Amino acid sequence: MYLIIPLLIFIIAVWFVFLRPVPRKKTTGSIVNKTFKPAGVYHQFPTGDRPGMRNPTRIPIAECYVFTVDARDESLPAVISLNTTASEKFAIGDQVAIEYEVRGIPWVWKVACILEMKKLDTEPSP
Repeated sequence: MYLIIPLLIFIIAVWFVFLRPVPRKKTTGSIVNKTFKPAGVYHQFPTGDRPGMRNPTRIPIAECYVFTVDARDESLPAVISLNTTASEKFAIGDQVAIEYEVRGIPWVWKVACILEMKKLDTEPSP
């Protein structure tokens, strides 16, 4: 009984921070940082009853670029990670249109998670 209350508080906190419906916002901004994240491997170890001593599962993680965008309508930076092929068309200083959600705990912690990023045409049309 004593474990149920903290477990319920934890479940409600996870739902509130990561799963609750929040409005999607659209704005423009400029890319201020582009960081390469190399490929890696995550090892998932089996738990519970282990007859036969199974080996851990190897899960490859693809390389990507992590972009930080200075959004015009938000005081905090927005972040997105894209695979290497999709990130080729973006560079630092590019103007982009983003669709994002603000997640976190009000007045304590928040982060803008970009869902979609498109490059804006900055060339004047004839």
